Amino acid sequence: MASIIKRNKTYSVVYYEGEGSKRQQKWESGFTYSAAKARKATIEYEQAHSIHVPTTDLTVGEFMYEFIEKYGEKKWAASTYSSNIALLDNYVLPHWSDKKLQSIRTKTVDDFYDFLLKEAEPVANPGSKPKKHLTARTVIALHRLLRCAFNRAVKWEYIGKNPFLNATPPEHKERQRPALTPEQLIKVLDFTDRPEIYDYYMIHCAIQLSFACCLRGGEIGGAQWSRYNPERKSLIIDRVIDRVDKSLLEKLTKMDVKQVFPNLLPGTHTAIVLKQPKTDGSVRTVYLPETVANKLKTLKELQEKQKAVLGEDCYLDYGMIISQPNGRPVMTEQLNKWFKTVLEAMDDPDIDPEKYVFHSIRHTSAGVKLRMSHGDLKAVQGDGGWSSPEMITKRYAHIIDEDRRRLAQAMESVYYQGSGFMSGPLIPPENRGDGTAQLISLLNSDPTLLAKLLASLQAAMNT
Repeated sequence: MASIIKRNKTYSVVYYEGEGSKRQQKWESGFTYSAAKARKATIEYEQAHSIHVPTTDLTVGEFMYEFIEKYGEKKWAASTYSSNIALLDNYVLPHWSDKKLQSIRTKTVDDFYDFLLKEAEPVANPGSKPKKHLTARTVIALHRLLRCAFNRAVKWEYIGKNPFLNATPPEHKERQRPALTPEQLIKVLDFTDRPEIYDYYMIHCAIQLSFACCLRGGEIGGAQWSRYNPERKSLIIDRVIDRVDKSLLEKLTKMDVKQVFPNLLPGTHTAIVLKQPKTDGSVRTVYLPETVANKLKTLKELQEKQKAVLGEDCYLDYGMIISQPNGRPVMTEQLNKWFKTVLEAMDDPDIDPEKYVFHSIRHTSAGVKLRMSHGDLKAVQGDGGWSSPEMITKRYAHIIDEDRRRLAQAMESVYYQGSGFMSGPLIPPENRGDGTAQLISLLNSDPTLLAKLLASLQAAMNT
């Protein structure tokens, strides 16, 4: 039971928490009489239903360290762990470390977001251009992290409810990454198809794998000859290449490291590793077209020549399909750098090197496969290792929109017969002449049109 005690001009709610030797009296002060009655009723209801959260002096900083140790180290991948730690160290703990965990309210959160956007000084990465204010994207990343953390605090019964669930993060529209057109990609492939120059042919094969198999940069860098079956022309994607802080190799239990590459320079705090992909959906088998399989055969021959020329002491054979001239693995940032160098060397007025990155090829692949499969989202999802079909409709909606425009033109020519919807009423069925016959003829001449129409309607319902 709780009681109300008047103290000067305000009222306090007094009640007990704990049992036995840990039983303690608690005071909550500063209420008006009506507010005290409401708080008394709430406490008694929570205690009666065993949902009362005991008061605690736990600070946000203390809770965050416990959250990282008991949740983050078990659930996060290396890149997620590093970015989340940076967000907490740079923006949360400097302002909230000493705040009581139970003092955080939704209004506190909204005020904090307003402060971050208008007043907080962004922490710039070394070598990057400093910014005046935090971006909405960074604040949204903070919101997701803290919402997850406070959800855990509710489950651990540190707080009664999560103040972040009703908070208002800033709006941010994710910038759509441009994709190379198939015609532009053919130009790049033609330019890099030079078996006499290993660097060019290596990036040529990397582009072929990304386009034909819809692979990410880390998956290409992690592909090994031992996972490739030349008879079936299949490649098992079950490892990716990444650079990881050495201190995290044993700390993160979720990270399944397959191989650690030796460092060339002593004293470095990071290591290049082959590890399990982030999600189970990314583990898959991809099938290579005949042309791409032949390209890999040529690449293997070039690597054997490199190995013979350099010798076993200089050529480090780790069995990587895409490797440096000395056999060392290739990181995603190196693929981006070499891809940009290729585009600059091409000096094509239709291809801006600043506009595209290596990952743009994956977008091109997804768009082409959406069209070739007549909008079969499940097939494209499985091929590219996306977690859900919705990921494809969100990221590649511009591809679906192009087919929708073509369908609109077909509807205009068949049903409206050039009259236009805005210029007059729809043509009655009895006055359409041979419109139905035209539609049947159109479907017969282009059997893919119906499939595209159905796929477009499916995508429209999912968005």
